[in-house]
Amino acid sequence: MWPFRKKEQPKEKPGITVTSVLCIPGSWRNTEDITNTIFSTTNGAWMVVGDFIINPKLQRHYKFEVYGHDDNLRQSFSVGGSVTRITEACLNKIEKHSHVIYISGKTGSLAEAHQLALAGAEILKAGGIGVRIDTAGKAFEKSKWLQYLKSFEETDLFEMFVLSSIVHKDGTVFSCGMHNLGLKDTIVSGKDFQASVDLISIFGYYQIFDKPVILRNQTFQPNLQSPKYVITEELKQPYKGSVLYGNPFGMWRLTKI
Repeated sequence: MWPFRKKEQPKEKPGITVTSVLCIPGSWRNTEDITNTIFSTTNGAWMVVGDFIINPKLQRHYKFEVYGHDDNLRQSFSVGGSVTRITEACLNKIEKHSHVIYISGKTGSLAEAHQLALAGAEILKAGGIGVRIDTAGKAFEKSKWLQYLKSFEETDLFEMFVLSSIVHKDGTVFSCGMHNLGLKDTIVSGKDFQASVDLISIFGYYQIFDKPVILRNQTFQPNLQSPKYVITEELKQPYKGSVLYGNPFGMWRLTKI
C-alpha cells in the first residue's frame, strides 16, 4: 500500500548540484580514433570538442576525458558488475582495453540522468566495452546498458544508476546512487539481507514511478500483506561527504513498526 498522494517532483532541487560520472573503456587506437569514431557512428550528431562531447541539436554537452590503459579496471568492473552479472568474456575484453573515457555532467533529476545514459550509449556504440557508474559503484557490459535504453521505462533508471545492496558490518543495508536521480537514498536495519534489498528496491521504484511527496514520520507499506514502516531522516549517511557517493538530497531510514 503506497499511501502518499502523487505529485510531480521538480526537475532540479534548488541549491543542490549533482555531477554524475560514467567510465567507459574501449580498444581505440588513439584519441583521434576515438574522436573520429564517435563522430562517424553518430552521423555527426555527437562530436568531441576540446574537453567536451557535445550534441548541438540537443543542446547537450558533457565533460569528456580520455586516459590510457588502467591496470585496475578489470577488478573494478568485476566488483561493480557482480550485481549486474557482468560476464567473464566482457571482463576479459576490459582487461585488454587501450583507453578509458570518462564523461560527466549535471544530473540530479530523472530526465538529466536519462540524457547522460543516452550519451554514454553513443560512446558504447562507438567502440566502448562496458560502462561503470562511478557515482554509484555499479558496472554493466555494453549489451545490457543498451538493452535498458532500447526498451526504456523511467523506472529502469533505478537499475542503471542505483546500487541497492551495500551492507554495513552490522548487517545494515543501504542504497547508493539515488542522488543521480535527484532523490534520497534508503537505509534499512534489522532485516535479513535479501529482504532489505527488496524493500529498498520497492521503495526506490515507488519514488520514481509515483513521484510522491514524502514527509518524515509517514508510513510505507509495500503491499497489504507486508508490515508497515515508518520513514525518518537518516542523519548519519554512510557516504556523507564523499564526492562520488555522498547524497546531498539526504537519506530515508525505513523502520518496521
